Amino acid sequence: MNSSSPKDHAILGHDIPKARLTVAGWAWGALYLGLPVILLGNLIDFFFQWTLGWCIGVWCIV
Repeated sequence: MNSSSPKDHAILGHDIPKARLTVAGWAWGALYLGLPVILLGNLIDFFFQWTLGWCIGVWCIV
C-alpha cells in the first residue's frame, strides 16, 4: 500500500491532477443557477412596477 495522500495519483507513470471545474463547467453553472435567478427577479420587479407603481428593477436606473 502506498502512503501518499489520496489526491496524488499515478496511472501508468502519469501524474493525474485532482478534479477541478473547467471554464465550461463554470459557464454551465452560471447559466444553470444564474438564469433562473435573473428571470425570477425580473418577473418580481415587473410585478411590483405593474401593480404598485414602484420601479425597483435594474432598468429603472437607465
